Amino acid sequence: MCYSYLYRLFLFSILKLINTYAMFILLLALAAFLVAGSTAYFSTLGIATLFSGKYLQVLIMAGCLEFGKLVATSFLYRYWKKAPKFLRSYLTAAVIVLMIITSMGVYGYLTAAYQVNASKSGILDNKIVLIQQQKTTIDGEIKQISDRINTLNQSRLSQEKRLTDNTGRSSFIYNDIKRAGEEIKGLNSRLQELQKMKFEKDNEIITLQGDNGQAHDIGTFKFVAQSFNVPVDTVVRWFIFILVSVLDPLAVSLVLALNVATRGSVLKETEEVLEDKQPTTRKFKFNGIVGTGHVKQK
Repeated sequence: MCYSYLYRLFLFSILKLINTYAMFILLLALAAFLVAGSTAYFSTLGIATLFSGKYLQVLIMAGCLEFGKLVATSFLYRYWKKAPKFLRSYLTAAVIVLMIITSMGVYGYLTAAYQVNASKSGILDNKIVLIQQQKTTIDGEIKQISDRINTLNQSRLSQEKRLTDNTGRSSFIYNDIKRAGEEIKGLNSRLQELQKMKFEKDNEIITLQGDNGQAHDIGTFKFVAQSFNVPVDTVVRWFIFILVSVLDPLAVSLVLALNVATRGSVLKETEEVLEDKQPTTRKFKFNGIVGTGHVKQK
């Protein structure tokens, strides 16, 4: 009973803490940091991989641009009215261009990651197709042998029927029956070998399909591609495009939301401007008459 009461008290304290303003600000800051950090990570790796000749230098440059983009976003929000017009215009354009570059870097990184799995999966698929072609060849040979065995059996039956009618040529008929029996025996041996080979090929296909599903699982995309009757690459390309179109704009939006939640300078500046524009009451005296009036500040 005591433990249950303590557990409820602890849970109530946690919920009360989460509902506080400071906790919400902390969660918002954490979300902005995680989303912006993951976006910057994928983007810098994608851009650096594209210029792999100077990998480290490009990695540092891309990282600095990502950091500068977030700082410029906060600056535009906090000092929009104080900053000169040309500076606001340039920083706004720079943030938009950097968002496009970031999205392209993330797209390149995710596309390269998919191509690694797709190429390995493609190799396994090609092996499966090759084995299936070998199975088709084996099935064709099995059919030919089966047809030949049926033909020999029919010929032997015909020879045995002739044996009862032509007693004078019985030696030749016996030789034909013997040759047919030996050929059937050899064909049956070959047929058993082919059946064994076919069974082994089936096991190889099952093994490759299992490896393909465990190591490089793109089965979901294959299912979607088959449902819409489009190539798998098209489905993955659209999925990455949708993901990229959300990722970096969300990071920038969370940075702006964090500035709004922490009551950035633009709000205080607006309040100060409104206070400065409030009319001031002053006393005046005109022709011996004393009164009060409002003086509007410029």
